[in-house]
Amino acid sequence: MMRRSMKMMIILTFAIVLTLGRVIWYHSQIPEVQPEAINGQLDAHQVDFSNSHSIALNGDWKQLNNADTPLYTPLPKYMEAKAAGTYEMTIQTGEQVDRYALSVRSLYSSFSVYANDQLVYQSTDLEKGPPTPVSITDLRANENGQIKIKFTFDEFQGNKRARSLISVRFGSSQQIQKETYQAGLLQFFVGAIIFIHAIYAFVLYIMKPKKIGTFFFSIAALLASIAVVASDYNTLGYVMPLSHEWYVRMVYFSYIGLSFFFLLFVVFTYTKAAYRWPFKILYVLFIAYLIYILAAPIEFVRYVIGIAISLVVAFSIIFLILFRTVLLSGEKALPLFFAGAAVISHVVWSIIVSFLPIGDTLRAAIKAGFYPFDITVALVCFCSFWFLRFFQTETENEQYIKQLEAEQRRKDQFLANTSHELRTPLHGMMNMVQSVLEQENKLTDHSRYQLELAKTLSRKMSYLINDLIDVDQMRTNKIRLQPSAMSIEPILVGTVDMLRFMADEKDVKIHMRLPQGLPYIHADEHRVTQIVTNILHNALKFTSEGNITIEVSADESHLFVKIMDTGIGMDAKTQARIFSPYEKGENSISESEGIGLGLSISRQLAELHGGSLSAESVHGKGSVFTLSLPLEADCPEEYKADAMARVESAASEQFAEPDLQADSGYRILAIDDDPVNLKILKQALKTEGYQIKTTASPHDFFRQLDTDRWDLLIIDVMMPEISGFQLTKIVRSRYNLTELPVLLLTARSQPEDVYAGFQAGANEYVTKPVDMVEMKIRIKSLLELKSSIEDRLSMEAAWLQAQIHPHFLFNTLNTIGALSAIDNDRMLLLLQEFGNYLQASFNGKNLSSSIPIEKELELVRSYLYIQKERFGERLHISWDINYELKFSIPPLTLQPLVENAILHGLQPKEDGGTILIQLFRKGDNAFIRIKDDGIGITPDKQRRLNISTGHQDSIGLINTHSRLQKLNGCGLILCSEEGLGTTIQISIPIIEGKKKTSNP
Repeated sequence: MMRRSMKMMIILTFAIVLTLGRVIWYHSQIPEVQPEAINGQLDAHQVDFSNSHSIALNGDWKQLNNADTPLYTPLPKYMEAKAAGTYEMTIQTGEQVDRYALSVRSLYSSFSVYANDQLVYQSTDLEKGPPTPVSITDLRANENGQIKIKFTFDEFQGNKRARSLISVRFGSSQQIQKETYQAGLLQFFVGAIIFIHAIYAFVLYIMKPKKIGTFFFSIAALLASIAVVASDYNTLGYVMPLSHEWYVRMVYFSYIGLSFFFLLFVVFTYTKAAYRWPFKILYVLFIAYLIYILAAPIEFVRYVIGIAISLVVAFSIIFLILFRTVLLSGEKALPLFFAGAAVISHVVWSIIVSFLPIGDTLRAAIKAGFYPFDITVALVCFCSFWFLRFFQTETENEQYIKQLEAEQRRKDQFLANTSHELRTPLHGMMNMVQSVLEQENKLTDHSRYQLELAKTLSRKMSYLINDLIDVDQMRTNKIRLQPSAMSIEPILVGTVDMLRFMADEKDVKIHMRLPQGLPYIHADEHRVTQIVTNILHNALKFTSEGNITIEVSADESHLFVKIMDTGIGMDAKTQARIFSPYEKGENSISESEGIGLGLSISRQLAELHGGSLSAESVHGKGSVFTLSLPLEADCPEEYKADAMARVESAASEQFAEPDLQADSGYRILAIDDDPVNLKILKQALKTEGYQIKTTASPHDFFRQLDTDRWDLLIIDVMMPEISGFQLTKIVRSRYNLTELPVLLLTARSQPEDVYAGFQAGANEYVTKPVDMVEMKIRIKSLLELKSSIEDRLSMEAAWLQAQIHPHFLFNTLNTIGALSAIDNDRMLLLLQEFGNYLQASFNGKNLSSSIPIEKELELVRSYLYIQKERFGERLHISWDINYELKFSIPPLTLQPLVENAILHGLQPKEDGGTILIQLFRKGDNAFIRIKDDGIGITPDKQRRLNISTGHQDSIGLINTHSRLQKLNGCGLILCSEEGLGTTIQISIPIIEGKKKTSNP
């Protein structure tokens, strides 16, 4: 156990680190230059607004009143009754940036802001809730390089004890927006992380209700998340606006509640005195105060003396309990102590900021942003605490786990040894039977049938042996089903024929009741055979004489197979454990027969299919096993033959290779000069559901390559007319590695041959003689990789669009806010178009490969309307649209190009410019042209933006170009001249026959 001195050293180090982190953070928020106003005049020439932090408007403000002599006084530090009034300051900015901004925070008051005698902001009715931090952007200096700021605090909504900090900062629009957005986002992120902790703690409580401490912790974390997002920048106000009264109640309730429930968590977790009378009295007082906060008149709730007392009492007790626990019990409680210490540190610093006299510059730095690290450290420590508790529990059970692991290893070793010992001779028998069938031509039909049946019997026996391996695979979740539409009748008939020798040795008759027209099931044929074999084998094993009946029925969703025997049956105790591994039951005829795996594996396989396996039995009278399997929803046409005919011929049909239809959707083109190789390849790949086309002629190969769509090419290297290397190089001149994968086949496996194949452009290289398992795996990997890349192309545009939303949305909301004060009609129209833009941007159809051109134009129209409101006369829009043209286009194709033209082409120009959008027909194609008269692109940048080079700076152009090229083989055409503008053209095949759309 760690010594006390070491513990005290760790605690002291932790406290120093917390304090240093806070000091370093505050120091980083102090601007390099912080000017002070003198007599209402602030000289900000020395401030680099383009690079530095925003500045606090410290110093003397001119207080406007009716007196003849103006009064110069600092802006009030707190919002209180005497702070109401009008304050004015003139800022000398020079010509550093074009646009400036203010960031204002002030609760409990309604206020107005004027810039150069124009109203730029007026707070909403406080009864609808306290304002979130306000960013007033797009402020411009007058011709003298000055901005006159005037604040009017109209009304105070608090009381003497309900003061709140006033924070006013000035800087460039970009910096103010960045600081406000980062601080609010950081605060919301921390609150969300705490909320996640509340959720998982509650889940732990649901799993173990006896651990009441986790319930108290979950409630404390939930209230802490509310307290975080409702304080400082009040990010909760963006998503859940509350009235001013209920906002105050919620904040007070969350702070008192989190301290109370965190106290409960610590008391119930680390003490045995949770139910003693001092704590009971404390609980009653806290609960009474929480009720008081919710029910008392708001004027009385605002007196914060109760909050201060509650926080001090709760966290003092928490600190003492945790400190005592750390000293007495060991280092396991250190993480929780550190978490409490971090929370206490956060509370103490909040008190220091609010009440202690500190300098204006430091106070301004503290108020500049939300400090997240104390809360973050607390969360990390809480996580460490839970993990340590988990590992502690794991250590306590380690001895039992080791015993179980030793037993499991013994069983696994037994399974491995047994399976390998039995597999070798059994597979030798199967190979000998197969050799006789292939080499002997004079076998009678009956002899051939018997040999086929012997081979089938060996295969079924192999399935039984594989049960030993399946146990381990199921334990590690390695079994993967390959379900398809199939009939149950051939499996039942084949299994009965295979096991009939066991019935013949006994006085047992097997009966089958198979109605006509049974539906098909959706299952893995191999695994269903394994299940039926295990159940029927079990019935024969425990039935000395009598009957075994197989009855099949179906309802709307499942097919049921009942296997009923007249054997020895089972009692209730045996029935309860027959589906457990290695359980044979006390009623076994032979205790040494079998290892008790068949029924356990069968039930797990049935459940993997979405079905079930159950048993009913009466001791001495027999058993009934019922297997249910899901039906196939859409039965393929080739399976709709007469059911009874399939039953009669099942014994022979199961040995024939089925002619499967391609169902995967993948198309493969293969070329080889040896027709035998092509036939083998085609037969092997058709069973995987691929659509495969083969050819021996290079000319036919290129013809089919040009006329059809292919997902994979399989090319033999050694061919008489042209080598596979040359063929691959020609393919690569048309398609890149991801657009059309190439797999080379060759009998040569020297390193230089493999290197030459990859140099030519191959994706994979397989040597002959081909291992079909390896071949199929490599083909599957190539096809899945190609599919994932195509999916990524379709998703990337939506991803790129999402990246610009925060900045664009923020600017649009600012424009709406500005219009609300000067032109409500324009504001309503902008809101309508903003809604249309959001609906189109976040539409799920954006994940589709293509959408109608009308939908894309609607998105462009909404986007341009919003930008027109923002830029005013600096932006001119011209449309030249042929509304008769109808075709599809990849989603989010035009809007990013239009946005690029505005932001990078027109916006940098001082007087803006014009953007032209054209849609016209030429021949069999429709052409879309986006043209601007902006600053254009320099030749050097055009080379870096070349879409053929795949430069990372042009990811948007690359994505759009790739998706268009995939759609119609033609991508973007970009033409630009520096100083004259840029033109981007798209060519799309025309689709005729649709109605004319409205003007975008």
